[in-house]
Amino acid sequence: MNPRTRSTPYTILGFLSVAPMSGYDIRKAAETSIGYFWSESYGQIYPALRELAARGWIKRRAGRGNGNRDRHVYDITDRGREALSAWRAEPPREVPLRNELLLKLFFGGRDAVGNEEEWIEGLLAREREALKDYARIRAQVTKEQRGHHSLPFWLMTLSYGEHRSRALLRWGRETQKTLRAMKRGAEKRGSA
Repeated sequence: MNPRTRSTPYTILGFLSVAPMSGYDIRKAAETSIGYFWSESYGQIYPALRELAARGWIKRRAGRGNGNRDRHVYDITDRGREALSAWRAEPPREVPLRNELLLKLFFGGRDAVGNEEEWIEGLLAREREALKDYARIRAQVTKEQRGHHSLPFWLMTLSYGEHRSRALLRWGRETQKTLRAMKRGAEKRGSA
Protein backbone atom coordinates (compact mmCIF):
# COMPACT_ATOMS: atom_id res chain seq x y z
CA MET A 1 0.00 0.00 0.00
CA ASN A 2 1.48 3.30 -1.02
CA PRO A 3 1.04 5.94 1.70
CA ARG A 4 1.50 8.66 -0.88
CA THR A 5 -1.61 7.73 -2.86
CA ARG A 6 -4.31 6.56 -0.43
CA SER A 7 -5.23 7.67 3.06
CA THR A 8 -8.42 5.66 3.59
CA PRO A 9 -6.67 2.51 4.87
CA TYR A 10 -4.70 4.58 7.36
CA THR A 11 -7.84 6.43 8.44
CA ILE A 12 -9.36 3.05 9.26
CA LEU A 13 -6.22 1.92 11.10
CA GLY A 14 -6.31 5.15 13.07
CA PHE A 15 -9.87 4.56 14.23
CA LEU A 16 -9.15 0.92 15.04
CA SER A 17 -6.13 2.01 17.10
CA VAL A 18 -8.62 3.81 19.37
CA ALA A 19 -11.11 0.92 19.68
CA PRO A 20 -12.40 -2.13 17.79
CA MET A 21 -15.17 -1.07 15.39
CA SER A 22 -17.41 -2.29 12.61
CA GLY A 23 -17.39 -0.65 9.19
CA TYR A 24 -20.55 1.19 10.20
CA ASP A 25 -18.92 2.35 13.45
CA ILE A 26 -15.93 3.66 11.51
CA ARG A 27 -18.18 5.62 9.14
CA LYS A 28 -20.16 7.13 12.03
CA ALA A 29 -17.00 7.97 13.97
CA ALA A 30 -15.56 9.64 10.86
CA GLU A 31 -18.70 11.74 10.37
CA THR A 32 -18.65 13.05 13.94
CA SER A 33 -14.92 13.63 14.29
CA ILE A 34 -12.78 13.95 11.18
CA GLY A 35 -15.81 14.65 8.97
CA TYR A 36 -15.16 18.35 9.35
CA PHE A 37 -11.92 18.04 7.39
CA TRP A 38 -11.86 14.55 5.85
CA SER A 39 -14.55 12.37 4.31
CA GLU A 40 -14.76 8.62 3.98
CA SER A 41 -17.67 6.86 2.28
CA TYR A 42 -18.96 3.35 2.78
CA GLY A 43 -17.75 2.70 -0.77
CA GLN A 44 -14.19 3.44 0.39
CA ILE A 45 -14.34 1.85 3.82
CA TYR A 46 -15.47 -1.69 3.03
CA PRO A 47 -12.97 -2.42 0.24
CA ALA A 48 -10.22 -0.97 2.44
CA LEU A 49 -11.29 -3.22 5.33
CA ARG A 50 -10.97 -6.28 3.07
CA GLU A 51 -7.56 -5.09 1.88
CA LEU A 52 -6.32 -4.42 5.41
CA ALA A 53 -7.50 -7.86 6.56
CA ALA A 54 -5.75 -9.51 3.59
CA ARG A 55 -2.51 -7.73 4.57
CA GLY A 56 -2.84 -8.90 8.16
CA TRP A 57 -3.11 -5.34 9.46
CA ILE A 58 -6.54 -5.94 10.99
CA LYS A 59 -8.48 -9.01 12.04
CA ARG A 60 -12.20 -9.55 11.80
CA ARG A 61 -14.37 -11.11 14.46
CA ALA A 62 -18.08 -11.55 14.98
CA GLY A 63 -19.83 -9.01 17.12
CA ARG A 64 -23.32 -7.88 18.00
CA GLY A 65 -25.03 -4.91 16.42
CA ASN A 66 -28.21 -3.08 17.30
CA GLY A 67 -31.14 -5.44 17.62
CA ASN A 68 -28.72 -8.33 18.26
CA ARG A 69 -27.87 -8.53 14.56
CA ASP A 70 -24.57 -10.16 13.75
CA ARG A 71 -21.94 -7.79 12.46
CA HIS A 72 -18.24 -7.84 11.83
CA VAL A 73 -15.97 -5.98 14.21
CA TYR A 74 -12.37 -5.26 13.32
CA ASP A 75 -9.31 -5.04 15.57
CA ILE A 76 -5.96 -3.58 14.59
CA THR A 77 -3.03 -6.03 14.71
CA ASP A 78 0.56 -5.33 15.70
CA ARG A 79 1.45 -5.22 11.99
CA GLY A 80 -1.35 -2.70 11.51
CA ARG A 81 -0.03 -0.53 14.33
CA GLU A 82 3.42 -0.62 12.69
CA ALA A 83 1.91 0.40 9.34
CA LEU A 84 -0.05 3.23 10.97
CA SER A 85 3.08 4.42 12.75
CA ALA A 86 5.11 4.36 9.51
CA TRP A 87 2.36 6.29 7.69
CA ARG A 88 2.17 8.90 10.48
CA ALA A 89 5.95 9.41 10.21
CA GLU A 90 5.65 10.38 6.52
CA PRO A 91 5.15 14.08 5.76
CA PRO A 92 1.54 14.85 4.79
CA ARG A 93 0.73 15.30 1.12
CA GLU A 94 -0.26 18.76 0.02
CA VAL A 95 -3.72 18.57 -1.49
CA PRO A 96 -4.60 21.20 -4.05
CA LEU A 97 -7.41 23.52 -3.00
CA ARG A 98 -10.59 23.04 -5.02
CA ASN A 99 -13.22 25.62 -4.17
CA GLU A 100 -16.02 26.29 -6.64
CA LEU A 101 -17.04 29.50 -4.86
CA LEU A 102 -13.57 30.94 -5.42
CA LEU A 103 -13.58 29.70 -9.00
CA LYS A 104 -16.88 31.47 -9.73
CA LEU A 105 -15.72 34.65 -8.00
CA PHE A 106 -12.49 34.59 -10.00
CA PHE A 107 -14.44 34.56 -13.27
CA GLY A 108 -16.89 37.27 -12.16
CA GLY A 109 -17.32 40.44 -14.16
CA ARG A 110 -17.01 43.94 -12.76
CA ASP A 111 -20.59 44.89 -13.60
CA ALA A 112 -22.17 41.49 -13.07
CA VAL A 113 -22.68 41.24 -9.33
CA GLY A 114 -25.54 38.82 -8.88
CA ASN A 115 -25.69 35.60 -6.93
CA GLU A 116 -22.35 36.22 -5.26
CA GLU A 117 -23.90 38.07 -2.33
CA GLU A 118 -26.26 35.14 -1.68
CA TRP A 119 -23.39 32.66 -1.91
CA ILE A 120 -21.33 34.63 0.60
CA GLU A 121 -24.29 34.91 2.97
CA GLY A 122 -24.67 31.13 2.78
CA LEU A 123 -20.97 30.69 3.55
CA LEU A 124 -21.25 33.02 6.55
CA ALA A 125 -24.27 31.12 7.88
CA ARG A 126 -22.48 27.75 7.50
CA GLU A 127 -19.35 29.01 9.26
CA ARG A 128 -21.33 30.54 12.14
CA GLU A 129 -23.08 27.17 12.54
CA ALA A 130 -19.73 25.35 12.34
CA LEU A 131 -18.36 27.48 15.19
CA LYS A 132 -21.38 26.52 17.32
CA ASP A 133 -20.74 22.84 16.48
CA TYR A 134 -17.06 23.18 17.33
CA ALA A 135 -17.88 24.74 20.71
CA ARG A 136 -20.29 21.89 21.47
CA ILE A 137 -17.74 19.28 20.38
CA ARG A 138 -14.95 20.93 22.40
CA ALA A 139 -17.06 20.86 25.56
CA GLN A 140 -18.21 17.28 24.98
CA VAL A 141 -14.85 15.76 24.07
CA THR A 142 -13.03 17.61 26.86
CA LYS A 143 -15.54 16.28 29.39
CA GLU A 144 -15.90 12.74 28.04
CA GLN A 145 -12.27 12.11 27.05
CA ARG A 146 -10.47 13.89 29.88
CA GLY A 147 -7.17 12.10 30.40
CA HIS A 148 -7.22 10.26 27.04
CA HIS A 149 -3.71 10.27 25.57
CA SER A 150 -5.01 11.49 22.18
CA LEU A 151 -7.11 14.38 23.54
CA PRO A 152 -4.47 17.08 22.87
CA PHE A 153 -4.25 15.91 19.24
CA TRP A 154 -8.03 15.84 18.84
CA LEU A 155 -8.18 19.38 20.23
CA MET A 156 -5.48 20.51 17.78
CA THR A 157 -7.61 19.42 14.83
CA LEU A 158 -10.66 21.02 16.39
CA SER A 159 -8.72 24.25 16.85
CA TYR A 160 -7.81 24.20 13.16
CA GLY A 161 -11.51 24.08 12.29
CA GLU A 162 -12.27 26.94 14.66
CA HIS A 163 -9.49 29.10 13.21
CA ARG A 164 -10.54 28.27 9.65
CA SER A 165 -14.17 29.18 10.34
CA ARG A 166 -13.18 32.48 11.97
CA ALA A 167 -10.92 33.31 9.01
CA LEU A 168 -13.70 32.50 6.53
CA LEU A 169 -16.10 34.71 8.49
CA ARG A 170 -13.63 37.61 8.26
CA TRP A 171 -13.06 36.95 4.55
CA GLY A 172 -16.81 36.66 3.93
CA ARG A 173 -17.59 39.99 5.61
CA GLU A 174 -14.77 41.65 3.67
CA THR A 175 -16.04 40.13 0.42
CA GLN A 176 -19.60 41.26 1.16
CA LYS A 177 -18.40 44.86 1.53
CA THR A 178 -16.54 44.66 -1.79
CA LEU A 179 -19.53 43.14 -3.60
CA ARG A 180 -21.89 45.77 -2.18
CA ALA A 181 -19.54 48.57 -3.24
CA MET A 182 -19.29 47.04 -6.73
CA LYS A 183 -23.08 46.80 -6.93
CA ARG A 184 -23.52 50.43 -5.88
CA GLY A 185 -20.94 51.48 -8.48
CA ALA A 186 -22.73 49.51 -11.21
CA GLU A 187 -26.08 51.04 -10.19
CA LYS A 188 -24.61 54.56 -10.35
CA ARG A 189 -23.14 53.88 -13.80
CA GLY A 190 -26.48 52.44 -14.94
CA SER A 191 -28.46 55.48 -13.77
CA ALA A 192 -26.06 57.98 -15.29
